[in-house]
Amino acid sequence: MRRIILGAAACSAALLVSSLGAGVAGAQTDISTVGMSQEQAEATLSEAGVEYIILSRSGSTLQNCNVTEQRDRGYDTEVEYSWDADDQEWDKTETLVWRGVALVVFCD
Repeated sequence: MRRIILGAAACSAALLVSSLGAGVAGAQTDISTVGMSQEQAEATLSEAGVEYIILSRSGSTLQNCNVTEQRDRGYDTEVEYSWDADDQEWDKTETLVWRGVALVVFCD
């Protein structure tokens, strides 16, 4: 009984975390390329100024490729230091930078 409850709690936590990540993607771009050809998806994202990578490409002939999944790549923290002559110390500035989306492509 205890294992079932712990398993259910772990599943609930995983679903919560995955749904929070999905909300971040929606906040950055509302463009969905799932179902588009790879060329259409690349053109659409480039036109909108959205950074992207091809995370995975699979299939037998690598022709007629379609996007099957689109994932948010999350944020990177860029850190910049500048010297503050008045306080005689380094000031640290952290900036969150969105990394764009990753596409999963299947070719048939």
